[in-house]
Amino acid sequence: MNRTVDTALALSLLTYYPELSHGGYPDIGAFLDEYFTLPPEQRPETMFSGLCPDEASGVVSAMRLLRRRRSFRNMPIVCDSKGSRRFNSFCVLDRAEKTAYIVIGGNYRVGFYPSGSGVTSSWCDNFLGAVQSITAEQRDILGFYDRAASRVRGYGLVVCGHSKGGNLAQFITLMRGNVSRCISFDGQGFSDEFIARHQRLIEKRGSKILSLCPAGSIVGAALTPIAAARHYTVRPRPVREGALYCHIPAALFDRHLRLGEVSRREGFISRLVTQVTVQTVRTAKRLPFVNAENGLGHIGRALQYAFKEHPGLGLAELVSPNVVLLLLMLAGNCIRYTVTEPGRIDS
Repeated sequence: MNRTVDTALALSLLTYYPELSHGGYPDIGAFLDEYFTLPPEQRPETMFSGLCPDEASGVVSAMRLLRRRRSFRNMPIVCDSKGSRRFNSFCVLDRAEKTAYIVIGGNYRVGFYPSGSGVTSSWCDNFLGAVQSITAEQRDILGFYDRAASRVRGYGLVVCGHSKGGNLAQFITLMRGNVSRCISFDGQGFSDEFIARHQRLIEKRGSKILSLCPAGSIVGAALTPIAAARHYTVRPRPVREGALYCHIPAALFDRHLRLGEVSRREGFISRLVTQVTVQTVRTAKRLPFVNAENGLGHIGRALQYAFKEHPGLGLAELVSPNVVLLLLMLAGNCIRYTVTEPGRIDS
């Protein structure tokens, strides 16, 4: 698309290294140099390495190319998450373009932690976003954004992020009027409550948002998208077969480290995910014997335990009656929209 989008994607990839956001590095190059001076077995890994090793997924080769680009490696880091466990985020300057990139990290934390809205976890926060008008992490990220923005006065503000980071970047753009542009990579949508509560802000600021999701997306396609945003589908570079692999940020690059081929047409899988997730939550909220918020919280904790390699605890979370009912409704809607009512999937 353009240099700004390519840069935003590269920076969003780097948020999956907490060592960068919490290390107090003076610029991007300092982190990349340190990374490549380490033997491969000692290098930090992204959270995706359990799904596909960083070398095989293209993450390492992407970082190697980025290291050679002087304009990228020389970007100074003027604000980061050092000293905070809340977010894996940072802000860098492109002085030539007079642009500040405020880069919001996706999920990387494991375990519960205190927030301004009580004790939560990133995985729980993800799922509770389906029923809450504003989640704990959405509320808390505004503090980091305000701190970063106060250090880059006079610069155009580009807010970007991948996955949960993309969702938070969109949220910031709607809540703060000084954002110049938002670029969200495979960031999920919002609850009906959020859309209804902030309709005027969506109409006023939603057009600043560029949402880019890979074909076959099951993350960025979840829940209700911001209607006023510009939505494009990216043809991912094949890493491995499977919907989860296209969620790895490096899969969105072509071999020249530019954003892959884009289209305005959304794939069937992504349309199905949007329809099924939205309808399942709406149905659950109408039924008096289903506590959707409770069930979604249990699912978030189950994933948290899975990433902590405690599958037994994760399975225990999934036997909750509310989880079982939600999963049954989800399966029923999948069958409904793919077998009995395929015409209901908007084209």
